[in-house]
Formats: sequence, C-alpha cells, structure tokens
Amino acid sequence: MNRLQKLIFACCLTVVVAASFVVILKDDEQRITRTKTTHINTIFGSPGKKVFEPVLPDRVVTLPTDFRSHPEFQHEWWQLVTQLKDVHGQTYWMRWRFFRYASDDRIKTGWKDPQIYISNVVLTSHLGMFTDQRIARGGIGQAGGVSRPFRVWIDDWSWRSLSHDPMPGNLKLSTDKFSVNLQFEREGEYAVTGEHGYHLKHDLLPRASYVIEAPFVHSTGQLTLPSGKVLKVTGKAWLSKEWGSELVGGNYVGEDNFIIRLSATRALVVSQYRYKDNMPYVSASLIDNNGDVTAIGSDEIELKALNFTALHDGASVPLNWKISIPEHDIDLVIKAGRQVNWVNFVVPQWQGPVRTQGSHVAPGYIQLSGY
Repeated sequence: MNRLQKLIFACCLTVVVAASFVVILKDDEQRITRTKTTHINTIFGSPGKKVFEPVLPDRVVTLPTDFRSHPEFQHEWWQLVTQLKDVHGQTYWMRWRFFRYASDDRIKTGWKDPQIYISNVVLTSHLGMFTDQRIARGGIGQAGGVSRPFRVWIDDWSWRSLSHDPMPGNLKLSTDKFSVNLQFEREGEYAVTGEHGYHLKHDLLPRASYVIEAPFVHSTGQLTLPSGKVLKVTGKAWLSKEWGSELVGGNYVGEDNFIIRLSATRALVVSQYRYKDNMPYVSASLIDNNGDVTAIGSDEIELKALNFTALHDGASVPLNWKISIPEHDIDLVIKAGRQVNWVNFVVPQWQGPVRTQGSHVAPGYIQLSGY
C-alpha cells in the first residue's frame, strides 16, 4: 500500500469511526428521549393498512360463545386472577393471562400463520413474587386456541374445559419456581360490560373493544411451591375476556386497571386509559352475581393517584389510589400490599393484590402500565 492509498484509507476510516460515533450518540439520545408511547406502540401499533373487523357498538356479544378465539380481530386476551388459601390460611395471589396478537391480516397456516401468542403468570405471596412468560407463534402447534371443546395453550401451559364454555375448566401450568393445577367453576353469571359488551376506551378517539367479565368464580386444586411442597388450595377467582382490532392508539401511554370484590355478590371494575395529547378516559362497572351490570359514566367517578412510589429501576408508580362513586356510596382508598411487584413482561407493568379502606374493606387486584 503506497502513501496515497494509506492516506485515503486513513480518511475513510476516520469518516466511518466518526459516523459510527454519531450513530451511537443518536441511539443513546433516542433511548433517553424515547417516550413510553413510542415503546408500547413499537410492540403493538395500530393496524395501519391491515384489514381487521372493526369494533362497533351494534355487535351483540354472545355468551358463552364469544369466549372463543376471534381471528377476524387483531387481538384478544383471556385472564384469570385468583386469590388462593392453603389449609393454614396463608394467602396466594395469582394472575394468569393468555394473549393473541395478529401481526397482519393474512389467513395462513403453518409457518406463515401471522398469529403471535404471549402468556404470562405472576404469583405473589409471603414468599415473594414469582413470574414467568412464554411467547410462541401460531400455526405449528406450539400455541393456539380452539372452541369445541374450549382450549387455549402455549407449550405445556393450558386452560381447557369439556365444552365450548370455558367453565367448569382446568388451568395447568408449570414454571421453574412453582406450578398450579386448578379447577374453576362459576358461582355467578357471566356479564358483558359497556353497551352490550362494547367497551369504549375514549369518547373522542376511535378506541374500543368487547369485554366479558366473570367476577364470581370458585377455584380449587394444587399449588406447588418453590421448595417443592405441594399444597391443597381453594379460593375465589375473576375471569375476564377482551378482544378488538386496535390494542393501542397512536398516542397511547398506558392504563390503570382495578378489580375489586366489594362483597360476595357485588364487584367493581375500573379502567383508566392514559394518552399523550388527550385527557385520560375512565370507565367503570358494578357487576352483581346475576350478571347484571351498572355502567358508571366517566363524569360519575373520581379516580385519583394519592402518591407515587419510586422503584429500584427508576420507575415511579402510583400504588395508593382513591376511587369515589358518590351515587353508589362507594368511597375507597386503595393500598398495595407490596411495592416490588414490577414485572418486565413484553409490556413492563406493576401488578399485584391490594386492600381497600373506606366504604368497603375488600380485596382487589390492580395492573398499572406505562410508568
């Protein structure tokens, strides 16, 4: 290599190094300034040009048929929140969610199937918090859902029944730390919230979904602890199902979800959806064990974060809340039992059991994302 070639090579190397340094700085700046909105939308953005069934208020939700999979819609999830007790009276809370998301609107099989499945579980007790998450694609048998009989599964995790009704049903899953084999049976009727199941998420934005709730479910079975000890457990559970075609809007930041069993026959569900350039939207429903729903308008409820708790990873999360619904004599202060229940799932979030004080002393569960 002569002197001229060496000079040219040195100049080119300098340019490449400088350009790389600029890119690194730019990436660092983007990582610092990237908002929660862009993070969540990067994972679950709007459908764009993809064609899925729209969520419209004139569609009637049918029970229990609509616990099935809805591949004509972009996304859906099933959830069980269970409060269990062993023979010694010790309490264990478990939240399990099974999520389906279509990456595009093609109807394909095998490796071309666009369905993505995500399932996660959180167990909270006096022993600490234990979590696990599974992610799989559809079309190859690793994950999926069928209706007759009802079954959703991912790897060896499954929830199944003997009919198209998900209950009576069985949830079986095993992690490195714990495992459960639980039976579920309804003690109350299914309920459709909103307008016949049409659940509005903002009054000015085109965001809505379909929702089914079953707050009154009996559970029994076995829980295997990290030590290997097998416990017989019984308890109460809450089943939810939601589906639609726009999981997040363009300026969606996060949401706050509360489920509270006010009494043996009455439950409260509250959701707050937060947006970057719009006011938060709050919706709530009172549900009784007959399946009757009383919709609470956003102007009828006060939902207020009382204070924020700084977590070790830098997130600041409101773990104390006030919920007031004067027309229904509800005035609650919610306090989280643990402060360390931050989970780094696909969408990072805080979730865990809470207790209420005020007009009702009751157990509940909250899930907070976007903080």
